[in-house]
Amino acid sequence: MKDKRGLWAAACIFMIVGIFVSSCYGEQVHDKGTYAIIMKSRNNWYNELASRGYRQVIEAAGRNCITLYPDNATAQEQIRLIRNLIHEQVDGIAVAANDEYALSPVLKEAMDQGIPVVTLDADTEAGSRSIYVKPVDAGKLGQQLVQSVCDVCGGSGQWAILSAGSRSANQNEWIYWMKKELEGTRYRDLRLVDIAFGEGIYETAYEETKRLLDTYPDMKVICCLSTEGIKAAADVVSVRGIEKDVKVIGLGLPGQMADHIGDGAEDVCPVMYIWDPVVMGEVAAYLSLGLSNGELGDPNGQSGTNGQSGTNGQSGTSRQEIKLPDGSSYRLELGRGGGMEIISGEPIRVDAGSVEYWKTQF
Repeated sequence: MKDKRGLWAAACIFMIVGIFVSSCYGEQVHDKGTYAIIMKSRNNWYNELASRGYRQVIEAAGRNCITLYPDNATAQEQIRLIRNLIHEQVDGIAVAANDEYALSPVLKEAMDQGIPVVTLDADTEAGSRSIYVKPVDAGKLGQQLVQSVCDVCGGSGQWAILSAGSRSANQNEWIYWMKKELEGTRYRDLRLVDIAFGEGIYETAYEETKRLLDTYPDMKVICCLSTEGIKAAADVVSVRGIEKDVKVIGLGLPGQMADHIGDGAEDVCPVMYIWDPVVMGEVAAYLSLGLSNGELGDPNGQSGTNGQSGTNGQSGTSRQEIKLPDGSSYRLELGRGGGMEIISGEPIRVDAGSVEYWKTQF
């Protein structure tokens, strides 16, 4: 009996020491600073590249990084993750929003509790974040996509857009600029017959592509605005063996689309566009760190902890440029939705002549 009591006492002491060590370690981790990035969905290489860029910068600064992907590509899942991060009192949140409006209230809660919020790839309402890292100039991208549709169609015919989420701010803005470009007289014989939504899921985009092809048998081009969408559409066209009649263009990852890209009649995808998602993640991370430690003031004119207002000591929207620790500079501009934003990249054209190079990059 005595031996059993001794063993029990030893076990209790071991547990207490373990809890103490764990607690101390947890405090050390928290003291380092913890930043989180939430992308739109899991199992998406584009999202993984963006989060990789974010994580690399955060960890290089000696901080902890939490990378989160919702199980389902919905606003509700992202809201749940953000609430958990607020409870954990992280030092910064970066999010690619699945819904421009639904995420705004919970992100405002985070900001009210002193947690800086940066959006990337897809924005929320301006008052719910400090800065939006826009992946590309939406007007320029919309123009280039429509010009490519026109070239592939030969100047006339039916075409459709396959987007991702219907409430995704970035894709809706691209569609807005595509429609503006379509107003030009050059495109008077092009007919945009449908805008479909794959909801950021390959299988859904696959089924939507089949619906488009069945509904519009004379369609010449499907222009896809997401990486999983362009892959799904190209796969459907290939399976049906209609590459000579229907072409797929849009936004994609060269490594995933290399087998489909070419300028021959049997090639599904004659051209597509991409930008560097790693750089987009890196820029978001630098902003998260700067907003958290006070090196960057709030873009809306609130002073940082260093006593300066804004990124260069000037207040509010008068600032024109942000210089990051890696030496790169980005223009800080007032976006169409009213908030401050940075454009992190330029559209990169990928075609038969360049795909071999670009597939080694992305």
